[in-house]
Amino acid sequence: MKEINQQNVLNLVRQIEALLIEGDAEYSDAFAATVYVAAVAANNMGMDEKVFLSNCKILYDHDKQEQLKEMQ
Repeated sequence: MKEINQQNVLNLVRQIEALLIEGDAEYSDAFAATVYVAAVAANNMGMDEKVFLSNCKILYDHDKQEQLKEMQ
């Protein structure tokens, strides 16, 4: 699998956030939409379910750690 360019990822996340804010998306709709995009991307890359879910857990755990840092 291709190495992740963190700056490109961050730029894409900011663009997606802006679209969701502009669209006045509720959290549940935003969650469903972004998970769907992630699943389609994973399928297009040939990622199996186990790897997809493992990556989801890694990102979830990372975000939780960042949230805790911000609260300190």
